[in-house]
Amino acid sequence: MNINIVIAPLERGIDALTRCNEDGSYTILINNNLSQEKAHKALLHEVFHIKNDDFSKFEHANLLEKMLRESDYLNQELEDINFYWNVV
Repeated sequence: MNINIVIAPLERGIDALTRCNEDGSYTILINNNLSQEKAHKALLHEVFHIKNDDFSKFEHANLLEKMLRESDYLNQELEDINFYWNVV
């Protein structure tokens, strides 16, 4: 799995966004105003949405967010993921 990470200006209150790309990869946008710790947590949060295949589920986004926040995703492994960083 390939994930492109872009550090960019995002609207206030948005820590990160994920986009599914046509080639099967993903792009995660991380708000450039976040501290390193908060950016790391936002990145992991988005990665586990990808790993959980949340983009193809029919549940409401609020429910998916609640389920992820209640899980132990910060302690899971990130094997088989290639990260590519870009700063704009």
